[in-house]
Amino acid sequence: MLTIIEIAAREDGGHGLQSQSHRTECWLEGWIAVPPQLEKAAWDCCGYCTLDIQDGVLVGLTPGEVPTPPEQAPTEVEQLRADVDYLAIMTGVEL
Repeated sequence: MLTIIEIAAREDGGHGLQSQSHRTECWLEGWIAVPPQLEKAAWDCCGYCTLDIQDGVLVGLTPGEVPTPPEQAPTEVEQLRADVDYLAIMTGVEL
C-alpha cells in the first residue's frame, strides 16, 4: 500500500491524504509519496502537519494541531423534537 500527501496545504492548513493498495509510486500531480516510517504520523495528524521535503522526497513531517469541527446547529426537525420532548416533560405527558 502507498500513501500520498498533498504538497500544498489547504486553506485550513491541512494536507490531503490518500492510500491505494496497488500503487508503488505517486499517481497525482502536486502530491508526494509518504515513506512507510512516516505513514502513521501522517494519518494520526490527519494531514495537519509541516512537511520536510528534500530533493523531491518527503523525509519528515511535524504534526500540527487538528482543528476541532465547529458545532452545528440542530436541524429544524431535531429542534422541533427537542421542543416537544421538553413540553412533554414539563406537562407530565408520557410519549
